[in-house]
Order: sequence, then C-alpha cells, then structure tokens
Amino acid sequence: MKNTSQLAILCAISMAVLTGCQSGGPKAGEARVAVDAPCVVTATAYQHIFARHCTATSGASQLLPQYCTNAAAAQNFCHMVQTAPNQTRTLQPDNRIRYDANFNQVVGTAGEKCGRLIVESATDGTVVTEFPEFNGAPGNCS
Repeated sequence: MKNTSQLAILCAISMAVLTGCQSGGPKAGEARVAVDAPCVVTATAYQHIFARHCTATSGASQLLPQYCTNAAAAQNFCHMVQTAPNQTRTLQPDNRIRYDANFNQVVGTAGEKCGRLIVESATDGTVVTEFPEFNGAPGNCS
C-alpha cells in the first residue's frame, strides 16, 4: 500500500512537470518577446500628441491637461496604458503594437475612461500616438 501511494505521488509530480514543460512556446521561425519595450515619448511624438490630442481645435479626442503639459506627462500616460491590468494588446499589420486600456477613471475631456497607445514595435517602445477613447478597451469606457 505504501508503494502505491508513493507511486501515485510520483506520477502526479511527473504529470505536473510534463504539463508545465509543454507550454505553447514560439513556433519555428517565430520570435516571442516576453515583455514589450517600455514607452519612449520623443519630441516628435509629443508634438504630434499635443497638436492632435491636447488642442481642442484639432477636432480629435482630447486628453486631460495633466497628460499634456510636457513629454514627461505624455510618458506617464503611455506608461499607464502599457501597464494597465485591464488592457488589450494588438499586433497591427504594420507590426506596430496597439494597446487599449480601461482605467475606470476619466482621462479625456469628454469623460473617456479608456486610452489607446500605439508604439513602433514590441522591441522599440517609441510612441507613435496616444489618446483617450470611448471604445476599443475592455469594459465600459464612458
């Protein structure tokens, strides 16, 4: 009886190890990035964000002023989107990465509670743009 119990325990441990070793790793020729590169808001990106999403006359969705004061403020918003727990991440056809995050707090002047971020690639965190949104992120964005 003792040998049967030990054998059962050994089998259970072996199955657990084997199951863990069979995770869906990258396929041949496919690269996988464990963690995307952190955000980098360049002067060019900040100028775009400010002109488009911090200036009401642009007609585009507008960020709250605290995300528009300078490149560091835009960097803060980028980091919030990229690290939000309630977020989706999409690889776009041009290999850019799109993040949509729901903060459950207002980040846009029209009451948007979600934000979108586009970066160049998983290995290059250079920001293309960022802005508040009402849809695209998980949950209710308004």
